[in-house]
Amino acid sequence: MLTILLLAIQTLNAQPGRFGLPACDGPDQQLASRTAFTLCHSNSRRVPVWTAYQLTSDMLDASSAPRRHFRRDPDLASSASDADYRNSGFHRSHLVPARDLASSPNALRESYYLSNAVPQLPELNMSAWRKIENDIRKLAAHSDMLIILTGTLFDCDIIQHIGPNQIAVPCATFKVAIAIRGKTKFAYAVILANERSASRQNVSVREVEQRSGLNFFSALTSLEQEALESTALPLR
Repeated sequence: MLTILLLAIQTLNAQPGRFGLPACDGPDQQLASRTAFTLCHSNSRRVPVWTAYQLTSDMLDASSAPRRHFRRDPDLASSASDADYRNSGFHRSHLVPARDLASSPNALRESYYLSNAVPQLPELNMSAWRKIENDIRKLAAHSDMLIILTGTLFDCDIIQHIGPNQIAVPCATFKVAIAIRGKTKFAYAVILANERSASRQNVSVREVEQRSGLNFFSALTSLEQEALESTALPLR
């Protein structure tokens, strides 16, 4: 009985699309399903377009995640390799944090595929981005369930590339989250520019949609989308 319950929890946590996921139908895009998250990968830029996963308070019991080495994604021919980041001046920054998946060894291993990483300045990865991840966990601790979408923005004039495979460096990264508390939904969005001394911008989901070209929560009614996506709630 316990085994069945655990399998049911794992299945639930691996279904982040209950409110609708953004499209992944571009000519260079590839959708991949993992144990506990879904990702849309750009085969031309060789970084994720977006990732999505579900986070519940019971997944926060693991206080830390064993560090692993990032490695090439065996399922994606266009995956970045470790050599692309070596001496680049950029960190391999998780989109789906390893710590959030620490309760599942297989999910943790998959979080270290380079298809779940983007080039991010070290001072951001170790500070502002980590703080955003921690604030997301605090939000999950006080919610019945949280769905988090994380992605990349390339709306700058010049896009930098690193490594032998020419990995595109995003201009910014974003997180969009929808929290469920009882029968009420709340939406949050934050953008962090990939620039030195950058600080988070608490924005509306609609602004992320406009900058990314993605459509979030398409399974909700238009009235629900309007109510959730038009207001910028502070993530703290």
